[in-house]
Amino acid sequence: MQGKVSAATDPWSGLTEDEILHLREVIDACDVGLCLVDRNKRALIWNPWLADYLGNPPQFAEHSTIETLIPALSGPRFDYMVHLAVALSQKQSVEASKKQAQMSRHLFSLENGQFLRVSVRPMMMHPGFCLVQINELAAEQKAPGSSGLRGLTENRTQAILSSVEDAVILVNADGMVEFVNLAAESMTGFQSQRISGRPLAEVYQVYDEMTQSAPLLTLEQILADDSRQLVLVHREGLTIPIQQTITRLKGDDGQLEGFVLVFKDTSQSRKLAAQLNWQSTHDPVTRLYNRVEFDRRLSLLLDETQFEDERHCLLYLDIDRFIIVNDNCGYAAGDELLRQLAALIKRSIRNSDLIARLGGDEFGILLSQCTLEVAERIAETIRQEVQAFRFAWEGKTFSQSLSIGMVPIDRHSESVEQILGYADIACLTAKEEGRNKIHIYDSVDSSAARRHGETQWVTRIRTALEEDRFTLYVQPISSLSGEDGVQEHVEVLIRLLDEDENLIPPGAFIPAAERFGLMPAVDHWVVDQVARFITQNRHSCLTAGRRFFVNLSGHSVCDDEFLQWILLTIRERDIPAGMLCFEVTETAAISNLTSAEHFMRTLQRYGCEFALDDFGSGLSSFGYLKHLPVEYLKIDGAFVHDMLENAIDESMVEAINRIGHIMGLETIAEFVETGEILQRLEAIGVDFVQGYGVCRPFPIKRLLEATQAAE
Repeated sequence: MQGKVSAATDPWSGLTEDEILHLREVIDACDVGLCLVDRNKRALIWNPWLADYLGNPPQFAEHSTIETLIPALSGPRFDYMVHLAVALSQKQSVEASKKQAQMSRHLFSLENGQFLRVSVRPMMMHPGFCLVQINELAAEQKAPGSSGLRGLTENRTQAILSSVEDAVILVNADGMVEFVNLAAESMTGFQSQRISGRPLAEVYQVYDEMTQSAPLLTLEQILADDSRQLVLVHREGLTIPIQQTITRLKGDDGQLEGFVLVFKDTSQSRKLAAQLNWQSTHDPVTRLYNRVEFDRRLSLLLDETQFEDERHCLLYLDIDRFIIVNDNCGYAAGDELLRQLAALIKRSIRNSDLIARLGGDEFGILLSQCTLEVAERIAETIRQEVQAFRFAWEGKTFSQSLSIGMVPIDRHSESVEQILGYADIACLTAKEEGRNKIHIYDSVDSSAARRHGETQWVTRIRTALEEDRFTLYVQPISSLSGEDGVQEHVEVLIRLLDEDENLIPPGAFIPAAERFGLMPAVDHWVVDQVARFITQNRHSCLTAGRRFFVNLSGHSVCDDEFLQWILLTIRERDIPAGMLCFEVTETAAISNLTSAEHFMRTLQRYGCEFALDDFGSGLSSFGYLKHLPVEYLKIDGAFVHDMLENAIDESMVEAINRIGHIMGLETIAEFVETGEILQRLEAIGVDFVQGYGVCRPFPIKRLLEATQAAE
């Protein structure tokens, strides 16, 4: 099948005939599309899977660039992937090999509406070359013509190729090492020539993590469990926590012929997990517990009251006129005020009590084993301490006060949602009474009852879902490159119709839906309606090449049942690949990193794409971006809105756009409200824009009118 290469072009420079022969055998053995490419993107070696998939085109014999064979790869995105892989292949270091894990995979669309998932890996042993892997989207069976693996050599080769990002040791049936890769050399401290032919237990020195001691495991103990958490002892005595996986290799006769031992350093992932765990339970500004952890602790406290006749109390604190500090001194001053007040309040409560930041200027305190009388004295102490406090910032001094709502927690309390709702009502009532007040919730109190009636969003949302009184709007996401139609992409927005058919914007009911756990039901309704619209207007949607951006809440991204329902909907309604793009906020994705990554990768296999919304709002945006498989970055509108007046905001927009492009992602700027901002974003190189300065939201049915007018 392989064609000969003209000597004049010398594409094999630096490779011996034996190395070329070995590469052919390796690539031929794989049952996914593989192609060896040089720095000029010439296809030098390809396997039967790829040739069969492309219909054995005559271009193969000419060794043209890979874009000639697959035109969808033409463009700067694939150029950069090859350039980076070739550059890494020329850095013969362990650090360079680790960067292989950062090589992003990208989705490329074909003219027939299908997609290819393409990744490019450096050939660390052969500088100047890289390996292009091509998978047909959602193809879970071997392509026709793929012969599979033939014998032990191919089995070993595929195991090595599929694990190049981890450390790999190949062991024969007698327990002797036959092969190690670069990562394994680095982690064990032994060079390849000093490992081959030696017993595995001599170079792979590990002990069980659970023992917290170092009786090194024997070969039999190492191979006793296919997947284990162990500690690896480096040749120089350093210890590294690892996770190992063992694959047993058998010949045609079923006899065991060897093992592939794959292991990876888990120290960074554990550090990341610990950091993520802290961030998922704490507020980054005040370093107090956050709303999620507060709700969890409140739920546990509520459970205790059902079995023991104990009394607790919840305090809901709101800083009066907090906006004055932000408006006069900026957000940095506001954050510092929050930190100082948090420390002051913490000194006024007991060690057994829990304080958390619940929102922008709101705090919650759980007073366990506390009667209402004692709780009132604690609340009064806090109120007086804050009233006497003076906040100084750059020569300005501000006096502060708190409005405090109190709710008792006992065996009559029904739910977390009820308690928080009552606390919110009590706090708002304290504000209405003149601020700097304490109000205890009482269901028969007229002012609290009135406030209660104003906050009955839970019932209204559920009724709207039952009566189908939601409606969809869309807002165009316009391209600045001139390559896409002005309304090719649209973000789907939800509105609620009240009893008088008046539109209620999402800002009025989404917070309540999030607080009381109704967002999965709302998300379900939105996705179902979008799928129905695509099915009913399939021709016009395909003609326009339109992509629908649909927002999902953090709760939905963590719900496996919701994921399975989306997959079923895509299959049953035959949603075209690339037509759905789900938006997940950066905060929700980072707080549930493992679930979010699983959710995204699963749907991507079925043609869905993902956008990371409000990017830049988190504290560790760039650090976690490489862990999230997204195609678009939506730059937080808070930076875009004031970028012409604020140099820091403009720098953030430029940095996010640059990093996104380096990673092969497309960027979308939100809150574009003026022509001046639009021009600046175009100069920066942002790919798409969205906002009132581009187009205001309109009912989704008007998309059909726009398509018909274009035709």
